[in-house]
Amino acid sequence: MKKKVMLGVIAAMVVSMSASVYAGPSIGQIVPEDPVIESSTATVPEGAKLVVDTIEVEKEDTLTNYTKLDPVKELIKAVNEEGNEGEVKEKVTVENLKTVLEELKVEDVHNVETKSGDKIDLTEYKFTTPFVDLALKVGDNYTRTLEGEMKVKITFEAAKQKKAEDLVIMLVNPETGKVVFITLGENDLDPETGEITAELPFLGAMTILDKSAVGQDNITEQNAESTAE
Repeated sequence: MKKKVMLGVIAAMVVSMSASVYAGPSIGQIVPEDPVIESSTATVPEGAKLVVDTIEVEKEDTLTNYTKLDPVKELIKAVNEEGNEGEVKEKVTVENLKTVLEELKVEDVHNVETKSGDKIDLTEYKFTTPFVDLALKVGDNYTRTLEGEMKVKITFEAAKQKKAEDLVIMLVNPETGKVVFITLGENDLDPETGEITAELPFLGAMTILDKSAVGQDNITEQNAESTAE
């Protein structure tokens, strides 16, 4: 009897291991916290608070409330959508999203101009975090348009032990569809904590692209955390 029980336990373990091996990559739940405004040339309304939150993609009406632009929806869903358990999904790559990026006026993924004027080849980078929504909250209202720029600090688990030169912030305005890519200087990243400092021309959907992550399978679970002033 004991032998049969042991065999059953071993079989269950084998099945469980097999499911883990063949399950497709999934994006875990994000645990968002409030980021910090370090400085701003944009006017910040009295009582406004900079907040970061998940972007729900499972319900179409919820995503439509966030953005009415189909290319933005398609991009966010492709990166954030979690597959069914055991489903082997196609890897989310810049090449796979080339068409939707072209619709967002990223016309040549091999020659993209960043906010600082540098040119990068997006196909050399990989999406490593789900899109999160960065916005100014005033009461029950949210705004993502800035008249000026905002320097913020935000911490991502995926940025830990990374080199600033390998990371690029991708920021998408859900109202206009404008896309900007922001490279990081040496002083813009604390590799011990994953704290990123960046000047943003607007707020909206944000993700981190990583050059060193190319070849890795998973878009890992990321925590967007606050940084104490």
